Amino acid sequence: MKKHFIRNRKVRYGGITVILAILVVTVTVLSNAVFGTLAERYGWYTSMTGTYSYDVTEDCYTLLGDMFASLSAEGHTPKAEIIFCDTEENLTAESTQLYLYETATSLAERYPENITVQCYDIWTNPNTVRNYTTTLNPLTGETVETTIKSTSVIIIAENYHRVYSLEEFYVFEDGNTENLWAYNGEKKLAAGIMHAVDPEEHVVCLTNNHGEIFYDYELLYLLDDAGYTVSYIDLYRQEIPENCDLIISYNPNTDLVEDELSDVSEVEILDAFLSKEGNSFWVFLENGTPELPNFEKYLEGWGVDFEYHTSGERSYRYMVQDSSQSLTSDGYTIYGEAVNDGHSAELMRELGGKVVFKNATAMTSAQGFVNNGDGSFTKDSRTMYSLYEGSANAVSWANGSPVDTANNAILMSLTEQRNASGSSYVGVIASVDFSAEDFLQSAVYGNTDVLLRSFRNVGKTYTPEGLTIKPFASQDISTITTRQMLFWTIGLSVAPALIVSAVAVVILVRRRRA
Repeated sequence: MKKHFIRNRKVRYGGITVILAILVVTVTVLSNAVFGTLAERYGWYTSMTGTYSYDVTEDCYTLLGDMFASLSAEGHTPKAEIIFCDTEENLTAESTQLYLYETATSLAERYPENITVQCYDIWTNPNTVRNYTTTLNPLTGETVETTIKSTSVIIIAENYHRVYSLEEFYVFEDGNTENLWAYNGEKKLAAGIMHAVDPEEHVVCLTNNHGEIFYDYELLYLLDDAGYTVSYIDLYRQEIPENCDLIISYNPNTDLVEDELSDVSEVEILDAFLSKEGNSFWVFLENGTPELPNFEKYLEGWGVDFEYHTSGERSYRYMVQDSSQSLTSDGYTIYGEAVNDGHSAELMRELGGKVVFKNATAMTSAQGFVNNGDGSFTKDSRTMYSLYEGSANAVSWANGSPVDTANNAILMSLTEQRNASGSSYVGVIASVDFSAEDFLQSAVYGNTDVLLRSFRNVGKTYTPEGLTIKPFASQDISTITTRQMLFWTIGLSVAPALIVSAVAVVILVRRRRA
């Protein structure tokens, strides 16, 4: 009986398998113990931490090269100096400073006649940077006193200087400087150089007398990167600066002053401003913006009307929903679709990235503007271009109910007025959150480049369009819509179960036949 048991082939193979498994585990444990002891004794360690490389992109080189060439052709001498406030040895010993230093030196090597890099040891010789202790605050547009640190970076050009903190060249998660998320050095340095060497001064005035609760900081940083000097204005009480060529009203909650009781008409002020070549006025609204009759009447004259649903004595602004093209389950954070015809398409050509409109209201062309059949509408000297619209699956809601299909709902528009000496513009974006941090501070969404392109379309010649932040980790998942998420969730949940079930059925059938 015992001999029969040992001679059983299945038992013999099973025993050998168990013995081999025990031997493999034993050898593995002993090997780990031996190598662990030797590594600790002799320092056999290799860093497995990811090493990041941030080579300057050709887009950046091209952008700066084109600007330098253009300015030189106009008779200017574009030269910028980048000053680091520490020794080269210290800069290359710390990764966050090293990335920035390598970016700066790469730019200087490509354009030695236009960019130079200097390293000063301000610990031993603080006088080298004493003349630069005043700098521009991009959030207020004011010149302020600043303390220059060893991590500061100074960009200098003729009659211009700007002190940057090291943090300005990085992006932090939730604004916490302990949570480093992405490198922004290429874009920020390029923007700083472009701002420094641009011989023209561009001022943007942000209205502050219409209940604007908050200007998102990311919008202010973007305006700074675009080369604008930021200022604030009360249109009712203050005169528009002579060098201002852009006015923005971001999320107004009170109306323009335009009545017989007032000696001041903000409508007339805007008309006078927009009668000058190259000036533009931009408005950001959303579905939560209250009804503003004077504002909306003024924009109607520029070809933009707003959709409302009337119930009883109340009017409800449209809310654009698109569950098939949304980043959120409620369907109100949607992708806009670029108009692909005519000059509308030409204005936004070759822009990449999904463009996000959150909590958007619906716009349409105003009465009297003739449809040109290519996304544009014309009346007299004004042509309104629809730039982004709702998709074919979009639906408008108002007062808690669907009221209309919104596949033709305009989400972003630009109207050109042809004046005697040139053109002026009015732009409207139907989403306040279009310029929120989540969408501007992103490597995958196209909102930043859309705004930069828009400023170029209205006359701002040089902007850092096409340059983006470089995340330390991939953020591609953020481009998936709710419909796609549902598809992959179901697929990854059901597919493995079906595969395992199919294999099990095949095995059972074969065993029975055997």
